Amino acid sequence: MPTDKGRAAVAEMKDIFEASPLVIAAEYSGVDVAGMTGLRQELRANGARFKVVKNTFARLAADEAGRSELKEVMTGPIGFVVADGDPAAAAKAFVNFAKDKDLPINIVGGMLDADVLSADRVTALAKLPSKEELIAKMLGSMNSPMSGLVMVMNGPIRALATVLQKHVENQQSAGDAA
Repeated sequence: MPTDKGRAAVAEMKDIFEASPLVIAAEYSGVDVAGMTGLRQELRANGARFKVVKNTFARLAADEAGRSELKEVMTGPIGFVVADGDPAAAAKAFVNFAKDKDLPINIVGGMLDADVLSADRVTALAKLPSKEELIAKMLGSMNSPMSGLVMVMNGPIRALATVLQKHVENQQSAGDAA
């Protein structure tokens, strides 16, 4: 690594590998400029980015970042999807965009925190609901028993109110008839 540019690339990738909860390695050869631009925009909108760097630099950065398991997937021309936010949202955006636009992208593997992921596991991660969806489902399930309890507790009061209302209506109709 004789140049400063090479050292800077290794340092940047090391920082990315250390900070990102999700790294997906994918072969992207055959993707045209418009497809790659669209992919990058979609990833950016979902808290991720697509980074292309020489495999030599990426291998050095993986070793320095303590993620040497990533070196197993660094064969051929690959790019890295790195998530800055929710890993499931980033994986979903990547997989769905590539599938919807019929891009010739082949997922090689990846890492979620310290776990090595196969291509199938990355695809399975993309099928998971996002963090916001999971929180909404959890809150909805927590709210359901409380709503049911309130309805049960209001039942006798509502029945009493109905009986009293009918009694008042009967008294008024009896008074009008006399």
